[in-house]
Amino acid sequence: MGAVPDFVVSTGDYVQEWMDDHSVNGAELARRLGVSAKHVSELLNGKAPLSQTLSIALADVTGVPARIWNLYETAYREELARRAAEERYAEQFDAARRFPLRYLRAQGVIVSPMRDKSGVVRELLDFFGVASLDAWRRTWSEGSVAYRRTAAVREDAEAVAVWLTMAERRFDADAVAAFDSESLRAALPLLRALTRADLPESIHSAVRLLRSVGVDLCFVPPIPGLGVYGATRWVSGVPVVQLSLLRKTDDQLWFTLFHELGHVLLHGDDKRLHLVDDENEAEREANDFASNVLIPSSFVARFPSGRNIGAIEDLAAEIGVAPSIVLGRVQRDSKDFAWGHALKKKLQFTSDR
Repeated sequence: MGAVPDFVVSTGDYVQEWMDDHSVNGAELARRLGVSAKHVSELLNGKAPLSQTLSIALADVTGVPARIWNLYETAYREELARRAAEERYAEQFDAARRFPLRYLRAQGVIVSPMRDKSGVVRELLDFFGVASLDAWRRTWSEGSVAYRRTAAVREDAEAVAVWLTMAERRFDADAVAAFDSESLRAALPLLRALTRADLPESIHSAVRLLRSVGVDLCFVPPIPGLGVYGATRWVSGVPVVQLSLLRKTDDQLWFTLFHELGHVLLHGDDKRLHLVDDENEAEREANDFASNVLIPSSFVARFPSGRNIGAIEDLAAEIGVAPSIVLGRVQRDSKDFAWGHALKKKLQFTSDR
């Protein structure tokens, strides 16, 4: 690919070329066009835009069709605007560095080298679908989408916005059935049974099952330092459950999924953004929901008192959940996390959802 020229060819340059070829000076051209000599001078210098009326007059004088002169003018003005935009992009680079640019590069969103400041900012703006970072702030802090306003007040708003937008860019409302809360409740036992199935097939099955009852489940890699396990919000009338697989173990995956489904069923009316790392009553309710659905309260009294892996596996089989889920619950209740790690399955991101 050739280098981008560092000069701009104005319409006036093409007019001057015709004048030189035909030995016509500025004063003579002004008389033929019926305009002032000053107007011609400004046209030749690229200061005055070429109007539609003058392009027709130029066609009469030069024999070059008006559409050609208009094409020259359009290309010239677009190039001027592009260069001005590049300068504005570069001026926003320092503000852009508040966003997790390295993460966006790893995800293929940003491909421009860091030395290309305007390119980095342009790709960041394209990612969010805004014209400037000021527009991004207004969109997220003052816009009509409630969950974005919730994210915008956080200290880590830039990172949260990036992580949420990653899922929004993949969202396809046509791939999800109309939401039905009763169907979702009826699907919970099937989802719980999937915890015992092999990975990653069980995850793909969960995605298909949830889409059939109107919930979009997606996985977006965690942003280093963000510490968000999952999020729930409504996009175009569809509840979107987004997981990061932050700890990369199956017990964390399933507990977070049921936690987020708790938000869908318990708090769906408010359509707010729910992030797992928040500490509030809604999060506590979602935690209780996940705990009780995965392990009914009648089984809690039967938790082993010591480090008994066999008892964990037997109880998990009776409940119908993965042993790692029972282990995780026992570990949390006992505050003893230093055993049973072989029961937990490791997860890894792949290129699909």
